[in-house]
Amino acid sequence: MKKIYLFTLFMLSLSLIYAQTEISNFNATGAGYSTSSLTDYQCLGINPANLGWTWNEHSWNLGLLEAAISIYSEPLTKKQVMHDLFKESIELSYNEKQKAADDFTNARIWASGAVTWFGISYQQEKIGGFAFSIRDRGLWNSVLNDQAALFLFQGYNAPYFDVHIGDTGYSSKPQPASVVYKGTDLDFIWYREYNLGYGRKIIDEKDFLWYGGIGLKYLVGYGSAQYLQDDEGKLVAYSSLSPIFKVDYGKNAINPVTGKGLKKVGTGFGFDIGTTFKYKDLKVGLALNDIGSIKWTGNVFEGYNALADSVYLIETDGIDNYNIFAQGQLIVTDDASKSSQWQALDKKKVKIPMNLKSGASYKFSEKIEAGFDLYVPLGKPVPGRFESPIFGIGGKFTPVDWVQLNIGIVSGGKLGTNIPFGISLFPIKDDEKTWQIGVATRDMLTLFQKTDPTLSIAFGFLRFSFGHKETATRYLEK
Repeated sequence: MKKIYLFTLFMLSLSLIYAQTEISNFNATGAGYSTSSLTDYQCLGINPANLGWTWNEHSWNLGLLEAAISIYSEPLTKKQVMHDLFKESIELSYNEKQKAADDFTNARIWASGAVTWFGISYQQEKIGGFAFSIRDRGLWNSVLNDQAALFLFQGYNAPYFDVHIGDTGYSSKPQPASVVYKGTDLDFIWYREYNLGYGRKIIDEKDFLWYGGIGLKYLVGYGSAQYLQDDEGKLVAYSSLSPIFKVDYGKNAINPVTGKGLKKVGTGFGFDIGTTFKYKDLKVGLALNDIGSIKWTGNVFEGYNALADSVYLIETDGIDNYNIFAQGQLIVTDDASKSSQWQALDKKKVKIPMNLKSGASYKFSEKIEAGFDLYVPLGKPVPGRFESPIFGIGGKFTPVDWVQLNIGIVSGGKLGTNIPFGISLFPIKDDEKTWQIGVATRDMLTLFQKTDPTLSIAFGFLRFSFGHKETATRYLEK
């Protein structure tokens, strides 16, 4: 292999990335809860049991191009994220590189988002509800220790590399990677899911309703990479990236995927199961999501005994700006001649980030609803997995029939505490059809603070419902 980059994980296109717990649903982003409240195709990936009931009296729901994107940054200020993060025209001075290395040390960058290209559902009182959606999901997460941050911005000018020959820096006292990179955690994933769900009413008694549902997913992987040490100090490192990321895998890939653009490098399957209970105006939801895995088969390489090998050389003077997503590939800190550093594989099976969602909501009146959600990540660390539970609480207010306002508080996941806010408008809303549009942000606090910003937006402009149900179940009432 000509070059295997330790930091290939930095190469991310932020336009399609893994969303927070409400995925790409703009009309739930601002409220802080979704497990017991979202229905039709929007409940796929959240709680498929909610297909058993409808949010209005229409049987069909259709949506196109619903999207959400956000980035949380500890090393960069709000101004730097907005103006400098993706700008490659700027050139950092030597002193600015030193400061950048200090700022990025033990600091997290988390980028998340999703795009629902197409979603459709049909719900009927007797047979239940069916839904199908096509959605891209992905995530970027990085925390660098002091040496990794120095190597990224200073390259062979870092003190560790004290011998220079041409454009290569060598260490006269190389240390094991387990020492050099201890505390560094990098992961990335991007895949497309084709999700088919079904949910229906199981029990219908006076004042009590019980719903159940399941969602089946076919997954197409476009890229994934991970580099971390587990709790036992063992290296977990692999890479499988589409040609769109422009990684030079040389001629050593067992199943090379070459060319240009977006090409699949893995496939897999997953499923979700969920249930919802309703007693009078109280709804309680519980769902186990993202049970499954992706088998990465293209351009697959795995770190092999790298912790026992020494970090010996580097072949760059570091990146010149803050765009680590585009320029991270420049960092080469392994001796490419060591076959033990990275091993080509024909395939690698990796689980998707399984999680448990629970929540409840209560409808006080036709205009006011409040609720909460708890998101708990399950299993071992894999790309796309939040590092700790996330709790959200909030409410929805409908002052007039054509406006809905959402506001809440969301905290956890090692991403700080945010105050989301959203607004949905209904240009058309009658017995025959509904057109809903809206926009939301995951954190209003970012408008007033300079550091640790969460810059985000969720939006949808093409969400429709139509078709009259045989028996209305609005607000889960018979």
